[in-house]
Amino acid sequence: MNPQARTYIKKLHLKKHPEGGYYREVYRSGEKILPGHLPMRYKSSRNFSTSIYFLLEGNQFSAFHLLQSDELWHFYDGSDLRIYIINPKGDLIIRKLGKSEDADFQIAIEKYCWFAA
Repeated sequence: MNPQARTYIKKLHLKKHPEGGYYREVYRSGEKILPGHLPMRYKSSRNFSTSIYFLLEGNQFSAFHLLQSDELWHFYDGSDLRIYIINPKGDLIIRKLGKSEDADFQIAIEKYCWFAA
């Protein structure tokens, strides 16, 4: 394992994520939206907002999964990361998250997209 990744995993108390990589929830709002006020795709109440740290190390990947809500990804450190998005029309969009000149520090991914990193 990359020594810097090991440092972040230990310092941030990250644990294995079921879709790949490592994560830790760092924020969950105390207020919730009740199911009757949410779109039909939600079966239970939802917090107003949540936030996690997420780390992919080396050859790890985050498996494709369908987003129920919009997500924001922020880059902090490490190598660039390719984000693969299949939009509702079926178009493949590849975005780069990172610090190189052709990458973005922040990416928004909209609901109903299939997504993997």
